[in-house]
Amino acid sequence: MIVSPIDQGWKIIFHKAHALLAMDIGLKLDRKFWPIEKFWAAGMESIGEHDNDQPKWNERDNLTVSGAPLDYRQREQVDLKQAKAVVTSAKYKSSFIVLMVSAHFQKLYGESKELEVQRFLEELTKSYEEIILNMGLKTEEVAQCYEFLRFCDDLSLALCQNDFDSHKNPVQIRSIVDDRNITLNKLSTGEYQLHPWIFAEDEAVFHCEYFHTSKDFYNEDQELRSDLDFLHPKEMRFLFRRQIG
Repeated sequence: MIVSPIDQGWKIIFHKAHALLAMDIGLKLDRKFWPIEKFWAAGMESIGEHDNDQPKWNERDNLTVSGAPLDYRQREQVDLKQAKAVVTSAKYKSSFIVLMVSAHFQKLYGESKELEVQRFLEELTKSYEEIILNMGLKTEEVAQCYEFLRFCDDLSLALCQNDFDSHKNPVQIRSIVDDRNITLNKLSTGEYQLHPWIFAEDEAVFHCEYFHTSKDFYNEDQELRSDLDFLHPKEMRFLFRRQIG
């Protein structure tokens, strides 16, 4: 969950909603940045699938010690069960999706010191190399496909987390094709801009659903879950417009 404080209660964006936003971003980017046309559909699916199998509602898995909803950035341990579930699910759909989610977990957990996590990543590396060899793919092209996914994920997170409130300067997101950054600006009008512009059209509109809680603290997960009105989500809207001139 992506959790932000509001005047009363909390604003909650579930990771599946953030992933859907990331996929929508991917669909509107210029396709020249996607090097393997054959796997366009699988690539877009991998963007939407990489955060699957969460949340789990068990006792106090989604609460802090004080009982507030737990933001994903506050988690101290790797949710290895969730990561394995995503990889297992991908195996039944597309080997290319396995490549994408494997690369994503390497990025997320590559510096983890947990022995079990290291073993998991070693297994992913072996599978990754074997799949690329078996499918006759070019490592560089697969890597750029993952950078496409990573950019969509980074931009979606920046929007969902409202990073503009915590940054005095424009938000910098690493480019898809090189080490240069793409600058994300929020204007006083509420519109957003990217520089350099990498969407296919001069305007792009995105939406993401979220929920408000009615309380600040809870005794258990099920109490938080019951407090969320899943039939009446709220909606964020993000309008990007290309700067002319």
